[in-house]
Amino acid sequence: MASENKNKKPMVFIILGIIFIIITVITILVFGVTGIFKIIGTILVIGIVCALIFALVYLFWYLFLKKHRFDVTYVNKQKLIEAGKLNHQKGVLNDLYLSGDDGHQRIKFGKIIGYCRIQILSKTYVKDKKGEPKTEEIKGEKHFISKIGKEEQDVFVISQGGLLSFFSEPMVIRVSPESCSDLVGDVTLKGYSLIPMSEYWFLNSDHLDVRKIDYAILKEAQRGIMFENLRDMKEIVDRAVGLDSNHKKDIEKKDMFDMPTGEGGQ
Repeated sequence: MASENKNKKPMVFIILGIIFIIITVITILVFGVTGIFKIIGTILVIGIVCALIFALVYLFWYLFLKKHRFDVTYVNKQKLIEAGKLNHQKGVLNDLYLSGDDGHQRIKFGKIIGYCRIQILSKTYVKDKKGEPKTEEIKGEKHFISKIGKEEQDVFVISQGGLLSFFSEPMVIRVSPESCSDLVGDVTLKGYSLIPMSEYWFLNSDHLDVRKIDYAILKEAQRGIMFENLRDMKEIVDRAVGLDSNHKKDIEKKDMFDMPTGEGGQ
């Protein structure tokens, strides 16, 4: 598929070049040399006006319509997007597809604009010789015995393209390395559909896999809350010992302000 796309690109440029030359020749024959400069000037003006309109619409959307959220899971998602874009090299990974089944063609989800591999915590139940989960009794109640492990996970940052991609955030897809093809050119995920869970997308085969969705996202959120609390504690300590310059200036301004006493300032 990657080789087919590479072969099509030169043909597209050649066809566009031929069309441009034909239009240029016809314009010169009909309107003369000065006419073509007028047309180019008009096209430039239209392009500048469209760019300004798009910039104003985007600015209005970003300032007034976009929801600037702050929650730990959303912040973790943004960090994965940044890490994926930082580690992604253009030309190595192209488009992301879903394989589906043998009776259907694979589905294109969008262009890969970021990729990284992470480790996640997973919780599995300890099983006995019969393959059934072991239990233990705690204060008269039976609980399943579980163990904590680690496993790797591939994170794909996907842009669906078009003008609407400027007004929407990229998709973040998290899958096991065994669930995708080789990480060269176009990547195909082995599944029928993608399901949104929390801030991320998972394969339908992982939809109810609590150990690597619910547990992993919960632990990531707890870790993010811990770091946020540490940052807040640092600000409180800095203010208490006088290391926060802005807080110190505010206190000095309050000390310089004389409160009026009695009538007439006496």
